[in-house]
Amino acid sequence: MFKIFETRSKEECLCDKYKSLMHKSYKVALTDKEESDRLNARAKKILKELKRMRYDKIDR
Repeated sequence: MFKIFETRSKEECLCDKYKSLMHKSYKVALTDKEESDRLNARAKKILKELKRMRYDKIDR
């Protein structure tokens, strides 16, 4: 009915966070390599957590 009343699982939240960090990392890579590496490292930690939870909706 209304999207605001739907609860999201932890896996969905982590997946969204992973996607946004990877997108930011890609955009920043053109100007600041170190910041891009930091964002990419954070995204990889989230990806490991998702794999540990066996979340099957991640793009490989």
